[in-house]
Amino acid sequence: MSSVPSRLPGVALLALLRGNPDFRRLFLASALSLTGDWFTFVALNAFVYHRTGSAGLTALLFAVESLPGILLMPLIGSLTDRLDRRRLRIACDLAAIVPLAGLLAAFHLGSVPLALVSLAVLSVSAAVSSPIPEVVLPNLVAPDRLPIAQATLGSLYSSSLLLGAGLGGLVTAAWGSTATLLIDAASFAASAVLIARIRRPFSTAPVTRRMRVRTDTSELWRFIRDTPTVSALLWLTAALRLCYGIVGLLPVYALERFGATDAGIGVLYLAQGVGSVLGPFLGRRLIGTSPPPIGTSPLTGTSPLTGPSRRRLLVPGCALAVFGLGYLALAQAGSLWSGIPAAMAGHLGVGACAILAINGLQLASPDHIRGRVMVTAFGLSSGLQGVSSLAVAPLTVALGMTGATRLFGVLAVGFALVWLLNALRLPKPPGESDR
Repeated sequence: MSSVPSRLPGVALLALLRGNPDFRRLFLASALSLTGDWFTFVALNAFVYHRTGSAGLTALLFAVESLPGILLMPLIGSLTDRLDRRRLRIACDLAAIVPLAGLLAAFHLGSVPLALVSLAVLSVSAAVSSPIPEVVLPNLVAPDRLPIAQATLGSLYSSSLLLGAGLGGLVTAAWGSTATLLIDAASFAASAVLIARIRRPFSTAPVTRRMRVRTDTSELWRFIRDTPTVSALLWLTAALRLCYGIVGLLPVYALERFGATDAGIGVLYLAQGVGSVLGPFLGRRLIGTSPPPIGTSPLTGTSPLTGPSRRRLLVPGCALAVFGLGYLALAQAGSLWSGIPAAMAGHLGVGACAILAINGLQLASPDHIRGRVMVTAFGLSSGLQGVSSLAVAPLTVALGMTGATRLFGVLAVGFALVWLLNALRLPKPPGESDR
């Protein structure tokens, strides 16, 4: 019989936070740095738009934020697996304060180029540090607590977006951009202190300072090729992010289709955020709590997922279909009140698919290569989401808002069905049941 914590996610989360101080520190460090990042990004968007009046240049900020993670992906993966992960994260947190000082100077000088350069440097630091919590999580929590820990950590992005973007706008409006940047700098300093206080090792593999980027990258792709579960989950991540660009049409639906004001945009984004936060916890309930063993030989060619955890593949695949169906429903919605549940349902699927895929990658990757796998997943997400966002504009011109939404929704559902059929054909490890 399941324990009470396994039936009640809130109870399980509170028990985990109380009983595991190392996870609590990692959780708080991630929450602080992510919320502070949104403080800065809101202020930066306002600064660039007010200085230039260009919506296109404002949109460029997203590209500047995501490009370093894509371009430096092989180097970042090697750094994460070869260096001391704790020291690397602390160094990134403290180093991030330098470009924040650059942003402060840019705001006072009114220099957009300096602001863009400072954002690029800040993005490099974020690209190195962001995957580390996901990489080290299996070393900080027991296997049976890993699903709830990952769901909690994964929901931080959406919850920090809701909190950080909202509070960031209020703080910037009330006290100015200087206060916003100082709060972000304080969040990085606090994160570094919390990470330094974590006692458990961040890695079980030997640490070396010898960088072998080409060799490490070759080893990574051999591992992906020879481990079907990892390959399948990376494909699922890629499909989700290729379809994700359609989310950028939410404000257009609020204003044009539903005839709402700016408050309507906020309500739709709130529905998106709530769905994204709840999705990981719902997905975790659906897969159950029986933990598979962590790690497998890259030469076996079999998935390490065992027993009822076959659902660890089926549930995220179905969640991708839910994302597509949610946006197909949004395309049919005639009012804000019918659009809200459609957006929420779609992002329940997003949250469950994204976080369960990451959790599966954690479980399927041995510690010595997990950093490169996580960095690859993060890089794919960032790059393909950017490609999808760029594709939405011309497709909307060609097909109309409803046509483009339906196209992306059908693509998500279609890929989910094909992916599920292929996932069912993956080789079963010894002892896996057919249920």
